[in-house]
Amino acid sequence: MRLLTRSLLTVSAVALAAAVAWPQSLGEIAAREKERQEKVKKKSGGAAHVITEDDLRGRGAGTYSQPGTTSTTPTPAASPSPGASPGAPKPKTDEELQAEQEKAWRERLQQAQEEVTRLQAGVDSLQRDLGDPTMGMYGPGRAKAISRLEEAQKQLAAAKQKVDDLQEEGRRSRFR
Repeated sequence: MRLLTRSLLTVSAVALAAAVAWPQSLGEIAAREKERQEKVKKKSGGAAHVITEDDLRGRGAGTYSQPGTTSTTPTPAASPSPGASPGAPKPKTDEELQAEQEKAWRERLQQAQEEVTRLQAGVDSLQRDLGDPTMGMYGPGRAKAISRLEEAQKQLAAAKQKVDDLQEEGRRSRFR
């Protein structure tokens, strides 16, 4: 009985304390935050500067690794030379060459992965056929199937090695 009375008294005290405490509304919290921000603004001496993408990119002047020019006059590379014909293709930039190399690498990698998938399906089919109990265990058909399976497994291993080599090439070239 005493335990019940004590627990009831404790629960009542907690409920009373929660009811007496003033809950904050969202509006009150927002007003306090606005006051705090105004105090910080006055203390720092003005409005804080917000950094935008234009600030980070130098207002269209390139990137940190590839800085551009800030002048508005055309550069010698932008204007055609007197001896150049207007229809001549202009040389590709390093970025364009890198993008072309990466595209060619991705195509080769995709073709190699498709080849691995095709060969894996062939190996699985041959293994399934060899596991079929209706095929004779000691007949010439089984020996041919085993030799085809071994050849397919060799081709599969070579194709997987090609994929690994291409992935290593991409890692070294920083394509991934």
